[in-house]
Amino acid sequence: MCLTLYTHPMCPFAQKAAIALHHSFPSSMYQVVDLYNSSGPFPKSSLRAIESSFNLTPKGYIPVLVHDNKCLQESDDILDYISTLDSSLSPTNLESHSIVKSAIKGLPTNTNKPITLLQTLNEIVESSEYLGGYKFSISDCTALPFLQRIKETHGLEGYDYLELYYSKISGSDFFKKSVSDEWWWWW
Repeated sequence: MCLTLYTHPMCPFAQKAAIALHHSFPSSMYQVVDLYNSSGPFPKSSLRAIESSFNLTPKGYIPVLVHDNKCLQESDDILDYISTLDSSLSPTNLESHSIVKSAIKGLPTNTNKPITLLQTLNEIVESSEYLGGYKFSISDCTALPFLQRIKETHGLEGYDYLELYYSKISGSDFFKKSVSDEWWWWW
């Protein structure tokens, strides 16, 4: 099974997909897209050509996942697809999964501490080991890149359950391989 993720190591949306792939398909291929240099080793124009070859509108945005005869362009669509390939990544609590997705989409576009998000996620992991139920799932993949940024910028003090959850997962190999010490704040 050949899965190729077109990515950039500092993008939170690409990191969501990378976490799922490193967790379930560690032999996946990764192609870093040079988003700002048209003459780099793999510029956006090369990604647009791949998207066009699958009859998609060539956006040149990351992440993009190619698997056999499929090409997916949006991080949530990519996560859903990966969970069809590995059903162990499917959330066991669909209500919590929906809450996590909505909370992440509702993040402010500034760098202020997102208190409502932290309260919501803390409540979920107070009663459940993971954000999507009793096992690691795409719910966790959805939130982790953003939690990394929030933790490094503001800390997780006062959100004890969330802090325990994050410290447990941030030590995993699949997480360490998927995120970067240097990252973009925007989302």
